[in-house]
Amino acid sequence: MALTQHHPRRFGTLRHVYPVISRRSGGLSLGLNLSPTGLCNFTCVYCQILGAQVLAEGTPAKTSDSRVPLDILEEELRQLISSANEGTLFDQPLFTSVPMEKRLLKDIAFSGDGEPTLSPQFAETVHRVVHLRKELCEESVKIVLITNASTLHLDSIRSALACMLQNNGEIWAKLDAGTPEFYQTVARTKVPFEKICSNLIRFTQDFPVVIQTCFLSLNGQGPSAEEVRHYAELLKELDKVQYVQIYTTARYTPEDWALPLENCRLDEIAEAVQQQTGLDVRTFYSM
Repeated sequence: MALTQHHPRRFGTLRHVYPVISRRSGGLSLGLNLSPTGLCNFTCVYCQILGAQVLAEGTPAKTSDSRVPLDILEEELRQLISSANEGTLFDQPLFTSVPMEKRLLKDIAFSGDGEPTLSPQFAETVHRVVHLRKELCEESVKIVLITNASTLHLDSIRSALACMLQNNGEIWAKLDAGTPEFYQTVARTKVPFEKICSNLIRFTQDFPVVIQTCFLSLNGQGPSAEEVRHYAELLKELDKVQYVQIYTTARYTPEDWALPLENCRLDEIAEAVQQQTGLDVRTFYSM
C-alpha cells in the first residue's frame, strides 16, 4: 500500500504523535493526536475514524477523558523530530521505500482522530509545539492545523492560532460544499452550514487560511456544476485565502457509496473554481 494511502495514528510505542508521508504536504508530516477518543462534531462520509465521540455543537470539550498527557506527547514529538533530522526514521520498515525527495520534514500537523480544536488542551499544545519547532526544526518547517472550522469564532482558538501563524503556521480549514444540502450529505453534523460560512468569513478578515475541500463520487455522482458554482461563490466571500486544496480521498471510506473522484473530474472542478475566483487552486488525486 502506498504510504499516502496509509496514515495510522500509532507508530511503534508512540501513542500521540505519528509520522506520515502526506500528499498535501509533499513529504514527511508529523501528526499530533489530541483526540484519542475520536472527539469530533462532524461525521463525514469519508472519515476513516470509527467509533468517534460526536459532539452536538462546536464547543471545546471539558471532559477529563478527552485529555492527553502533554509531557508524553511533547517527548514523543521531540523523539520523532530528532529521528527525522538524523534520518533514522527512514530505517524503519514502513519508511525504507520513501524517495529521497520526500524524506524532508515538511510540517507538524494538528490532525489525529477528531477535531483538534475541540480539545481543552489545544492552546497549550500550540505553545509547546512552537517552542519545540524553534529548538529542533529548520525554519521552513510549518505548524499546520487541519480543522473543520467550527470553532474559529472562539477567542481562545483565535489567540492560539495567531501564535501559530507567527511561527510559520498554516490553517487548513475545511469547506466541502457550497450549499447547506450538500454540506449535510457530506459532513452529517448538527453544526449549521451557516455557522461554518460565517466563521470562515469573519476569520479571514483577520487571518489567512488554506481552504481544504474533499470532493467525492457519492452514489456514483460527483458534485454538480451548480454545486461547484455555489462553492466558488462562497470562496469569493473570503478575504485571505492563501490557496485552495481540492482533493479526493486516498484511503478507504466507511461508506461503500462514497468513493474517490476521477482525476479528470477533479481537474475540471479545479479549473472552474480557478476561473470563477482567480484563486490558486491545487489538486491532489487518490493515487
